[in-house]
Amino acid sequence: MNNPKQLYILPFDHRATFSKGLFSYKEPLSKAQRNKVKSAKRMIWQAFVNVWSKSKNKEALGILVDEEFGSEIQRAAATLDVIRLLTVEKSGQNVFDFEYGTKFGQHILKFKPDYAKVLVRYNPADKEANKIQLKNLKKLNDFCAKKKIGFLFELLVPPTKAQLKTYRTEEKYDLQLRPILTRKAIYEIRKSQIEPDIWKLEAMYRKSDWQKLIATVKANNKKDAKIIVLGRAGSKALVSFWLKVASGFNDIIGFAVGRTIFFPPLQKYLKKELTKKQAIDLIAKNFQYFIDLWNKNL
Repeated sequence: MNNPKQLYILPFDHRATFSKGLFSYKEPLSKAQRNKVKSAKRMIWQAFVNVWSKSKNKEALGILVDEEFGSEIQRAAATLDVIRLLTVEKSGQNVFDFEYGTKFGQHILKFKPDYAKVLVRYNPADKEANKIQLKNLKKLNDFCAKKKIGFLFELLVPPTKAQLKTYRTEEKYDLQLRPILTRKAIYEIRKSQIEPDIWKLEAMYRKSDWQKLIATVKANNKKDAKIIVLGRAGSKALVSFWLKVASGFNDIIGFAVGRTIFFPPLQKYLKKELTKKQAIDLIAKNFQYFIDLWNKNL
């Protein structure tokens, strides 16, 4: 397992986002449809390689890709010694479950990534759902510890219907309540003896909220866990703002920005507004933009 001082991840482990959001496909996908999804992911991989090959800080660059559509990419990345993260959660679930059920460990070991990544929607108000999630997350935590594979925890804290009714808009919820609930969620997760190496967290709008969040992550932290910021498919301007707010903290070591980087170029490519090479070059340019932005604000 790598322990990078900085970590800039290009995540394209999305499955429903690709099949439904990009191609408007419905399950189950045909072989031809699956191949088109794989082809789109190979374009993102090529864009990543273009950035990686020119980088003076190669050890900070990583990819997050799924097994279903990205097995070939995982293997190719291993030959380049790129930081590799592998998705373990079932796509599109409100309550976390393993993509491959009880065989999740076998699928992780097949690729031996630097980090197993899990995405979890965890609002402390959803107590029954969280009991189920914590049980499964403990299994993953213990497996990663035993096999010496890094554990990256992507935490989303969506509002409940009652919370959204109270705050009226997601923007107000994000600003006023989500920082508090995120800290509470991390406390509850860690209290269940689940200790990620890296937390992939939704952006905070204020540095003061990041300071409190970092303190929650670091409290009695035996692993010296670090934080990266996720993009949540925000606009380029909004993600840029989020990264500027987060940069400068020693415990926030980078970001994982995906759809903001690759979705618009791929959409234009599919509409034949860009050639394949132009789309790949634009994805690479967008990824490099956020790397440069982060380093500029350190």
